[in-house]
Amino acid sequence: MRSRKKQTEGVFLMPEGDLKRPSSPQITLLCLLFCGLLSIGLINLYSAGVGASYFWTQLRNLIGTLSAFFVFGWIIPIKRVNTYAYWFVALVCTLLLIVLFTGRVAGGAQRWISLGPVSFQPSEFAKLAIAVAVARFFSSNRQDSPYRIRDLIPLIGIVGSVFVLIFAQPDFGTAGICFLIAACQLMFIRIDIRSLAFVFLSAPIMAAFGWKVLLLDYQKLRILNLLNPNLDPQNSGYHAMQSLIAVGSGGVFGKGFMQGTQAHLRFLPERHTDFIFSVFAEEHGFWGSVVVFLGFGLLTYIALDIAKHAKDTFAGLLAVGLGTLLFLEFAINIAMVMGMFPVVGIPLPFFSYGSSAMLTVCVSLGLLISINRTNSGASKR
Repeated sequence: MRSRKKQTEGVFLMPEGDLKRPSSPQITLLCLLFCGLLSIGLINLYSAGVGASYFWTQLRNLIGTLSAFFVFGWIIPIKRVNTYAYWFVALVCTLLLIVLFTGRVAGGAQRWISLGPVSFQPSEFAKLAIAVAVARFFSSNRQDSPYRIRDLIPLIGIVGSVFVLIFAQPDFGTAGICFLIAACQLMFIRIDIRSLAFVFLSAPIMAAFGWKVLLLDYQKLRILNLLNPNLDPQNSGYHAMQSLIAVGSGGVFGKGFMQGTQAHLRFLPERHTDFIFSVFAEEHGFWGSVVVFLGFGLLTYIALDIAKHAKDTFAGLLAVGLGTLLFLEFAINIAMVMGMFPVVGIPLPFFSYGSSAMLTVCVSLGLLISINRTNSGASKR
């Protein structure tokens, strides 16, 4: 039997850990973080001043999302996810195509599929699809020499297709997240230095092309407002300005539960979705925000630690992708509400209202638990 080093040599660059390790501490920590952040998020949603119906709907949706957390964490083996990885990607792409032709339009974007009283956003599931697809590609296309661009053409086609389908909705934020998930997973893969040089040298050209041809006027305005917050404070820059006021007015200890003026006086827009953290920062201040930061930081560390001890390339790269998904959504949303990133409509995991986003988070954590159980030899083979 080949050693584990031989199986992953030339593919996955994460340092190796023990072949077998206790799973209980990691699983316990993940479950505690899950319950803690979810509870804080639900309480904050109730305090956002958008009506109790949002809170109760989110609570009712947890029945399905929590089921997914347990199914992917304790019932479906990670090897089964590997087997059906490309089928899942094909399903997501099909749903994204359906969105473009018959999807429901809301807020100027066509992103939802409605089936009677149930609506869902396939682009949220695309984040998982990208993480799974990249992991599957490198687990089934191992080679000893560094990968060149021509070796990655099939993967580029998969990621590019998902990016284009989401970007066309239009949803540049989610499309960008999908691209960044794949890019972060590639950081743990040996890539030919000449291919890397080509990518870096062509990046300014692609950025200029995207600015001139791909971005819509309102998307350009969001970027310009980041560079100059006073450019259009009453229109395109209104969201960011009101969010900064809410975060800053929270001070060190915050104004108290349900005492935020920006939210309850309705100055803060989208306070139950994109700018939900502004509500939390105003009511709980700097030290409350530190608790949330530490929670997400620990969650990311655990994901990378699980990847470090993964038994195969697929599990390791998938853990990296899932950790990246959760961290990027957190980091970009926080940067957005603090005026450090353009407003792109990225939800905050555990906090933002929406069943599709919550389902994606629950499945991600369930998969991390499944990988960890496999690492410890606790799951079925």
